[in-house]
Formats: sequence, structure tokens, C-alpha cells
Amino acid sequence: MQLLECPPVAVIAGENAVHVSQLPSTWQDIAKGSTSVGLSHSQSYVEMAQLFLYKLEHGDVDLFSDRPQLAHLIPSFSQLFGQLAWETLEFFGQDFLKDSYPNFAEILRDVESKGTEYANEVKVACIAIDLFNEFGYELPASFYHVHLAPIYRDHVFEERALRFDQRDIEHKRAWDAILHAGKVFAIQMKVQSIASKYGFTYQHGCGCNSHLSSIDVSSGAFEYELSPEKRQRWIRSFIWTAWYEYAFFAIVPNTSYLV
Repeated sequence: MQLLECPPVAVIAGENAVHVSQLPSTWQDIAKGSTSVGLSHSQSYVEMAQLFLYKLEHGDVDLFSDRPQLAHLIPSFSQLFGQLAWETLEFFGQDFLKDSYPNFAEILRDVESKGTEYANEVKVACIAIDLFNEFGYELPASFYHVHLAPIYRDHVFEERALRFDQRDIEHKRAWDAILHAGKVFAIQMKVQSIASKYGFTYQHGCGCNSHLSSIDVSSGAFEYELSPEKRQRWIRSFIWTAWYEYAFFAIVPNTSYLV
């Protein structure tokens, strides 16, 4: 990667990045501290946004650094993925606002009020509450919404095809991105360890028939704790992965053959 020494380009940790003023307005507000977010490391998140937008707007990816014969495609790549990166940051900028997060206490009261036949829904609500107690506002609101999703189905074990079920179509891009970010295994392990204490495990198949957040029965509980020394690194990796999964969502080939 060649560093550019010109005023429009910022440098963060030795890498080119856009300036804060070039980010979507919500991120500019986060940088100024003038909007309601619960981030305890907001500067790190803003810097990630600066790097993310630059890399996709300028084709600063391995495809072009490893294969210079494709350099002529950079303008087309940048035009497409610059737009997708902007959409991604617009969405997640809003998703980090406190008002975007679930009202966990209200959700729990609602399912508890419906009686014993909603015992599984109560467990799902408790899992989400425990996840929030673990990660708080450090993870975006969609992380919690997707893990609460089984509450709003015909039953918590219902499976819905990600790309083809109209009932959840408005959430598919964000929820798929969050679930795919589970490839950051430490975060996934923590999710599963919390769910296992309530007798559940979360499933996601990563194919066209993937369930937005399908619950299955767990055979036993297990303990897993994030290493304090690596915790923030894993969280940043999770967010970064969710961002590029959100950006790339519409270009992933899909087929009803798998459903």
C-alpha cells in the first residue's frame, strides 16, 4: 500500500483513511460527541469508519495490491464499493445510537405476562439481556435484535430462509451481516456459552436458506470468557467483519435451490 501525502487523506496507524469530515453525518456527530451513543471507545470506532470508507472508495484491497494487472478495474470497483461502504456506515452509525437498541425490560415483561407457554420466549429475552450485560453498547443494536428475533416467530424454533422469507425481509442485510461476523470466533463462543445456560444454541448456515437466527436445543451448558487482553481487539474485529458483510450482501450469489 502506498501512502498518499496530500491534504484530503488522513493517516491512521500507517494506513490511508478519509478525514472525519468525509464520513456520514452521524459519524461526524459521534466524533464530536454530540449524539447519544454508549460507546466507551468511540474514537476507535470513528477511526475504523475512516479506514473502511477509504479502503472501499479507493480500492485499497488485496485484489489490486496482489494482482496489479487488474489496476484498470479500480475505478469501477471504487464507484460500486464506495457507494456500498457509504450505505454501510450510514446504517451502522444509526445502529449505534442508544434509541436504536431494544427495550430489554419491556420485552421481558411482555413475554413473561403471556404465561408459562411462553417459557422459551422468556429464555430468549434473558439471553439477549445477558448479551447486553456482556457487551453493552460496544456492539450495534442489530446484534441484539437478531438474537431476539425468535421471540417474534410462530415459535422460537421456527426456521426462516434468510433471503426469501418476506416476513423478515427488511432486516435481512443487517442481520445477515451480524450473524456472519460470528466468524470472529471469540464473540461467537461467548454468544453460545450464554445461550447454552438457557438450554439453547444459535444456528446460522451462511447459505441462501440460512436462518436469520435459528435456535436449537443445547445438550449442555459451558463456560467461556473473553480474554481481557484481547477483548477490544475481538470486538473491533467483529464490527469490521459485520461492516464488510453488510457492504457485500447484495453481490453474494444466492439461489432458491438451497432452500
